[in-house]
Amino acid sequence: MLVPELFLRVAKVETYGNGQLLTNASGFFFEWQSELYLITNRHVCFDQMAGHHPDSLKLQLHTVQDDLTKSGPLEIQLYKQGMPLWKTYPRPENDIDVVAVPLPGKLLKQNYVISSFGASDILGPEETLPPGQQVLITGFPLGFHDTLHNLPLVRQAVVASDFSRPFKGNPYFVTDARTHRGTSGSPVVTKLRRPTQVAGQFEDRWCLLGIHAATLDVSNRDPMYDDRLGLNVTWFASLIPQIIEGRLPGSPSSAESSDAVCFN
Repeated sequence: MLVPELFLRVAKVETYGNGQLLTNASGFFFEWQSELYLITNRHVCFDQMAGHHPDSLKLQLHTVQDDLTKSGPLEIQLYKQGMPLWKTYPRPENDIDVVAVPLPGKLLKQNYVISSFGASDILGPEETLPPGQQVLITGFPLGFHDTLHNLPLVRQAVVASDFSRPFKGNPYFVTDARTHRGTSGSPVVTKLRRPTQVAGQFEDRWCLLGIHAATLDVSNRDPMYDDRLGLNVTWFASLIPQIIEGRLPGSPSSAESSDAVCFN
């Protein structure tokens, strides 16, 4: 039985410091101009406020196409001679919580069973989604997953803000979903009918909308009477090529002080 390709694009991420396991997170593979990257949140690789400074990541990847119970580890060093190897969005604020970690693509494809997103999976600037569009967040909440087959879980969500307009001027949109720690770095996807390379033909395929990063709350919420908002930050997938290429940053405004962001 074939495994859904979406599952092979996502990996459980463990962070390590001096050989000690620190945290669990999620990430996914993205291919750009024949180079392969792991996309996840910046706070997975480095979080100054939390004192989180891992020196390596570890992924557990499938090794046999027809037997998902077979897998092996891949260790990724985050520094070389004290310099970070991951790529961030090059604007002075450095406040976009997404990184691209270069991977040895040829080695991975020879030794592991993986799939990846690409540029054609990202919606173009002229494309948008209707309010309440159903989406999936695919990852490893609290590290929980199908350990026998090494497969992630999907959580249902809806787009809660206007997808065509960056929320409060920031390059992210808002989803309404129940999420947990460990979901950081998960791809947010939806299935849409897209044109193929053959003129006039279309197919249904997964489109990469963004990267789940954190939950949103408000500073004036009374925990005695008010539940959490259950809203989440999802950075636009269109940031990924800009991060990889190191394009000059734009200048969206920062979030209002009444918003509180809690990393997943």
